[in-house]
Amino acid sequence: MKEMTVDNNDIDCPKFAWIIMTALGCLDLVRGFIHTVLLEYAAENIMGLDLLVARDDQLLLLGTFGISNYLTGMMLILIALKARNIVPYVFLAIPVSYLWGGFLISRVASSSARLGGLPMMIVYIAVCIGTFVAILVWKNLKKS
Repeated sequence: MKEMTVDNNDIDCPKFAWIIMTALGCLDLVRGFIHTVLLEYAAENIMGLDLLVARDDQLLLLGTFGISNYLTGMMLILIALKARNIVPYVFLAIPVSYLWGGFLISRVASSSARLGGLPMMIVYIAVCIGTFVAILVWKNLKKS
């Protein structure tokens, strides 16, 4: 059976894009740490959750989100290092997923929590969109 390999030197992906993706992956690992190891602190001081009501359920949901942060962090780093051909698509998929999910959630639920992580997530999404656009510009400039 022939082993599939990708030569990252032949991939049409600018260096700045996979470096940014690696940085976002590292940020997601930090977010995972905050949402799991520092779970109660994050719930009370960053999210502004009232843990007097449904404490265990809220911590379970926030901690579960932290687990997914570990996963996305590792996946972003692996993509940046081993599958650079899909880096542009991932930069597009991230904001589309967050915006679509946020829209669907907002239709059925609202929150009184401070959502202290929201400003950072807005920057995160903006970085993804900005990087995707920069990749398109880079590809167009490279063609001409």
